[in-house]
Amino acid sequence: MKVVAIASYKGGVGKTTLTANIGAAIARLGRRVLLIDLDPQANLTFSFYQPEVWRTELAENRRTVKAWFESWRPETLPPPLAGYVTTPPVAATAVAERGGTLDLLASHLSLGDIEMNLAAHLGGAQAHRSTRHYFDVYQRLATGLASPGMSDYDLVLIDCPPHFGVMTRAAIAACDHVLIPARPDNFSALGIEHLLGKLRRYVWEYNRVADLQSGVHPAAKRLEPRVLGVVLMMVQYYRGQPTSFLRPHIHQAASLGVPLFESMVRLSTRSFAGSAETELPAVLSPDVPGDVVGELVDVVEEFLRRLAADARATA
Repeated sequence: MKVVAIASYKGGVGKTTLTANIGAAIARLGRRVLLIDLDPQANLTFSFYQPEVWRTELAENRRTVKAWFESWRPETLPPPLAGYVTTPPVAATAVAERGGTLDLLASHLSLGDIEMNLAAHLGGAQAHRSTRHYFDVYQRLATGLASPGMSDYDLVLIDCPPHFGVMTRAAIAACDHVLIPARPDNFSALGIEHLLGKLRRYVWEYNRVADLQSGVHPAAKRLEPRVLGVVLMMVQYYRGQPTSFLRPHIHQAASLGVPLFESMVRLSTRSFAGSAETELPAVLSPDVPGDVVGELVDVVEEFLRRLAADARATA
């Protein structure tokens, strides 16, 4: 099972669109895919469920990641994460032809309350000065993914909040790889640099605590998340090429010290805006233009190549 955290330090960069479409396309290839929505905006969740269905079938029935976090009790193992996973019916039907499955651990609009509680458990803003509850918080998602019923997934994609708070850090502690969506503009380039700095600092801090507490927490392994690359989203095209005023920003993104995906996804508000209504990511929808679907497929193919190349390199 490969676990990929999809993270950004800026909203509105196509993070949820990328997560939903990579997951759906790979599930359609016959793989077992789980999507985890850690963003309290719940956009990924509402890509697969209408709000009223989410309210009555998921939120009220405690089938969300918030309910799972709330189920934790001190000094005990949490209930298996599989009990909180749902299968969006429309998307599941679309990927079932080749035997694939697409499941979702839905978010909740009050998930931010859980993050505040976890931050308080760590010690708030001074969390780095106290490591008493460090792994109790940051290993929770990793523990859930290791619980019964989860090992059958081929791929887990985690849609992180657009900041580097407790939820994103828990996702990093649970993942093998990080994928960064961005727009080709100055603000996104700054966000990428800031995210990479935060990532390096957190990995260093986590591994330092793991070394210090190796006798108390022997199961806390050192983190080695690998950045698969940056995917440029919402790219404006003219005559089949990114517009001239975007090219300096694309070159800037390529100079940040992380791989830049060759494949990009164009700006197409119409193609992606309808996903919530149809409960189908664009890559599964018959109504989305072929050029948009083709670009998404190119991203997915490059994503799979990079995963395979990393597996060979670390074998």
